Amino acid sequence: MASGLEALNQMTARLARHGFLFLCAVFSAFAQASDYMSTGLTPEQVLQKLGSDTPPLVVDVRNSVEFGVAHIPGAINIPLNELEKRIYELRDENGVLIYCINGARTRQAEPIVYAADISNVYHLEGSFQGWIQAKHPIEKGGVKKSGW
Repeated sequence: MASGLEALNQMTARLARHGFLFLCAVFSAFAQASDYMSTGLTPEQVLQKLGSDTPPLVVDVRNSVEFGVAHIPGAINIPLNELEKRIYELRDENGVLIYCINGARTRQAEPIVYAADISNVYHLEGSFQGWIQAKHPIEKGGVKKSGW
């Protein structure tokens, strides 16, 4: 009888632990989604805007190697560490969409963009991971190496 009660206690503890982890993951997702400064666009909305007569400027803030592996078609690469000195490239009347692989660098880029008084700024909901999971088109290459 003691072993059955012990097994039940262990199972209850595991369920409580997994429930807690699940709630932490859900909270984390909501917290991350809400700490963007810009308006979010789903991958489907971005695809629709890219096919319109007034597509936004798409800016990938990952490094050049990551950009070369895969990126949204038509995107330009301005790595986060170069954004401040290249901010003049972001002036676009159709808006600017910023993205990275998981949103961390996008969140770091937003204050830089807003400090330059650029409006009509968007971020890619789900980041580039979401774009890939939605099986939207990607481009490869585009990395230009200098000094070789």
